[in-house]
Amino acid sequence: MKKIILSLVVLAAISLTSCSNDEQITDSQSAAQEQQLTKKTAKSALALCDATSTSVTVNRWQAPSSTYTNWTPVSATIGSVSVQWEGIYGASLRPTTGNWYVGTVTLNQTCANYDSWSSSIVVKNDPANLGAAPTNKFNVLGYDGTISGSNYGLGYYSYDISTHIMTPSKAIVIWKSDETGLNSESVTDPALATEAYLVKVTSVTPGSSSSAISYTWTQVK
Repeated sequence: MKKIILSLVVLAAISLTSCSNDEQITDSQSAAQEQQLTKKTAKSALALCDATSTSVTVNRWQAPSSTYTNWTPVSATIGSVSVQWEGIYGASLRPTTGNWYVGTVTLNQTCANYDSWSSSIVVKNDPANLGAAPTNKFNVLGYDGTISGSNYGLGYYSYDISTHIMTPSKAIVIWKSDETGLNSESVTDPALATEAYLVKVTSVTPGSSSSAISYTWTQVK
């Protein structure tokens, strides 16, 4: 009888130990998964607000500098979208990847919480914001307003002809729309963007036959 009782006690102890080990393993796995999720979330948040500073040089192939098409466009990449710098002093920015669009916001806009400020983005392709220049006037941002008789519509910088100083007065937003049937002339809502970047031009430095554009871009959505 004592042997039977002793055997039952041993089996119960083994069972309790097994259950305890299983719970510890489960708890460890849950903690590891939670830690991985936390790291992934932190990494995603960091990527959204991680600014990249860069520059491009655009060359003028013939005079005068004031002619838009005398500057050879230069391709660049901002996050996952291809763009080109073009036009006078190479300071106009145009997305070349389909379904990407441009607009402006205040120059002091930060990357935080895109959904809270996306409604304040001024859309270039809105008919009210289009000028008559350049020839392909859609989905491009450069000079803001009219200069030398040419109306460029909505832009992001001003230009002093006498001093040749270009001053960025707005930030650029580039966003992706997943709507169907779009082209470069479509008017899309930045509040519905699936991906977006904030671009701030820090300087445009004209030379005798070239120009350097320095800028910072940040993924905001």
